Amino acid sequence: MAKLSEQLTDKERKILKRIALAGLVSLGLLIITLFFWSRRLDRLNEEALALQSEVDKLAARMEEKLAELQSWQLTQADLVEMEENSFYAGQAGIEAFRQDLSQVFQKAGLPLPSISYQYEEDQKKEFRRLSASFGVSLSYPRLKRFLFELEAWPRIWILDQINFQKIDNAAGIVDLRLTIAGFYYEEK
Repeated sequence: MAKLSEQLTDKERKILKRIALAGLVSLGLLIITLFFWSRRLDRLNEEALALQSEVDKLAARMEEKLAELQSWQLTQADLVEMEENSFYAGQAGIEAFRQDLSQVFQKAGLPLPSISYQYEEDQKKEFRRLSASFGVSLSYPRLKRFLFELEAWPRIWILDQINFQKIDNAAGIVDLRLTIAGFYYEEK
């Protein structure tokens, strides 16, 4: 049996050589192209990883800023609530301060004493001070109850002064002079 190459004519052999050469050149170009695109894809992959790292950093930073924003929003809501519930507002606030003090005495089970009120009139300050000074004569348990009611009151009050006038150990009675302060602001 004759070889396949012997059965071909010279012209057919030349055509086969050209086809083989074109195939080899095409295969070489394909390999070079694949190598080029492989390197290009590797660089793009590295860039994508770097960009993903940046995106992750920005996402973490955005979460931090959102948490900070929420914290500030809560603080703002707390300030609004404090302004509405912890301080007295305007001239009506002065009367509310008097009524609240009267209610504290009632809750503590004490008679309302004669009270001297002082109001700060400084227009430059946003919050102004209301003070109430009074003398009481009571037992230590009632004093504790009264101080508890002051501390538990929803508005912000400060116990400015406690002056012990007289202590009767035999009867267990204490005569005190107290000054309590609250705060008000002029409504805008």
